[in-house]
Amino acid sequence: MGFFSDLGSAFSDFVSDVVDTVVTAVPNIISKVKEVAVNTISWLADEAEIFVGDVQKIWQAVKPHISKARVALTTLASLAPWPIVKVMALGLERALAFLENIESHPLMAQLKKAIDWVIKHAKDIKEKVLNNLEIKEAEARAQAFKDAMQEVPAAEQPAVRVAALINSYMLVRAKILKAVNAGKVEDFNQYLRVRAAQKLLAFYEKSMTSIETLADVNADMIALMDISACLISSEPSLTIEQARTLDQLTTQHFGKSVIPFVFEEMILAWNVDLEQLEANWKDLNKTLARDKILAKRLTLAKRLETLTSEEQVVLNDLLKSVESDAVKLEELANAIREKCNYVYASEGFLQLLEKGEDGLTAEGKGYMIERSSEVGRLIIDCAQNQKKWDDLSEEQQSLIVDFANIFEEDCRARTEAFTLVEVAA
Repeated sequence: MGFFSDLGSAFSDFVSDVVDTVVTAVPNIISKVKEVAVNTISWLADEAEIFVGDVQKIWQAVKPHISKARVALTTLASLAPWPIVKVMALGLERALAFLENIESHPLMAQLKKAIDWVIKHAKDIKEKVLNNLEIKEAEARAQAFKDAMQEVPAAEQPAVRVAALINSYMLVRAKILKAVNAGKVEDFNQYLRVRAAQKLLAFYEKSMTSIETLADVNADMIALMDISACLISSEPSLTIEQARTLDQLTTQHFGKSVIPFVFEEMILAWNVDLEQLEANWKDLNKTLARDKILAKRLTLAKRLETLTSEEQVVLNDLLKSVESDAVKLEELANAIREKCNYVYASEGFLQLLEKGEDGLTAEGKGYMIERSSEVGRLIIDCAQNQKKWDDLSEEQQSLIVDFANIFEEDCRARTEAFTLVEVAA
């Protein structure tokens, strides 16, 4: 199991808070529905390649969209530095004056060096991207800020805290950009962690543009950066308290609890890849149709007269390509049908957590609440036992197909909105 399965487990004691939009008149039934929904999307992420194929291929399909920075990592570069930077500078001047008097203290020497770096780069905070060496230096500065914070006078601590946040921001942003620009991802868990960190960082950037006093930099901002740093760590691990805080932040600022906030990105990535496969099928189908017509014409011509050697070579090539492309087209069609079922079914589980019974009932989909438990248990069984689509009985396939068909239009609409935002960014 991966990081987000562990995250789901961290919510086990308060899952009713995480998915509190899912309500029913029968508490014990809906409790199981919540559990199945969370478990299903966790299994889907951990065992994604069983259902939707190689993660590297999907990464290449979705990468052009996320590289355009929904994250807003560079969209604010044309604006002046954050207002809080100017306020921070005044406080840091006083902090540096204090540090000069006790510079012999090893912690203070490290802190002074860290503050000097932040002051130097504050003016280009949104343009500068750290390289690999600078990333390591930023990690050392983060530790220096942490170790020495309590040694600074209380009056200057807010300014030093902002400096530490700026350092963390530049560090996290650099790591995210490095991950996005990489040629591949390790697995779907890494993809989901990068996307979650991207969205959190976008919110952080927008917040920092409006903060004008040191007092406005609250615990949420600090927690947000700590969590973002954790998400892109090579060994990510959130405490239960961090998980609760993340849930509160996503609910408050994104309108959805953390589970759907994270797993929405999985559905989007899968559907972008699915749409690419559908486009590939259309292109191949056109090519096959054209080649069939040409082959038919040459075959008819051959009945009436002897073909030239060049024409015979063309006909032979066409007959071979028609045969092989017909097989490829059928295989692609089967893969698309299978993936559609899992991708659109996943949209259903996501909506269970986003909208709840009231929202789904208002849309005429309330009847699928109970059915979701059956579908979820079936998908988990497929993941646990490495079952392929063809291993399922007709009845089981039909159950998933019926469930998936309900959410196809919604899934496509979600993906269209996602790609439009990415292009606009």
